[in-house]
Amino acid sequence: MPVERKSAPTPQARRRFLDAGLAVLGRHGHADLKLAAVCARAGATTGSFYHAFASWGEYTSELIAFWREDQSLRLIVEATAIADPRARLERLVEIGLSLDADSEAAIRVWAAHDPEVLTHLAEVDAIRLAAIRETYVAIVGDEARADEFARIAMYLLVGYQSGTLRSDAALELGYRTVIDAALAAVGAPPR
Repeated sequence: MPVERKSAPTPQARRRFLDAGLAVLGRHGHADLKLAAVCARAGATTGSFYHAFASWGEYTSELIAFWREDQSLRLIVEATAIADPRARLERLVEIGLSLDADSEAAIRVWAAHDPEVLTHLAEVDAIRLAAIRETYVAIVGDEARADEFARIAMYLLVGYQSGTLRSDAALELGYRTVIDAALAAVGAPPR
């Protein structure tokens, strides 16, 4: 039975718990995403949590939707608004390097256990791939080649996020190598 609230929670209170959930995922992984850990990270009580969210299930659904919106869709919209494909590609590289790899890795583990999370993750991966692919299409003019370059970039990202031997410099080098290969394919000078 839903909890009846006397007053509506503020958006800031809800955001505090959502940010805390992503931080818990990043620091401790999916297995430790628990109410006590989220409340401790948010510096709040369980009472304030249940004022903001009617249930743990509502919270986890909103958490994964929040991640999808804040850590993917918002960034992709920002990047795809850049008209120049080379500048857009640079922004996509910046985004790929700035994502919280630990939170993303935890979400990938969580997706193996939760169909709702898997749905969000699959959609995020597809949206990211499409944005990268369309940028490469604008550069190389060949959809098949663009798809290859985009998939390589996604494999670099997912492998980096899921790996134990992370190197930001190596990830950036991987992205830059793919970009240079795409530019070389059309006879354009490298970056």
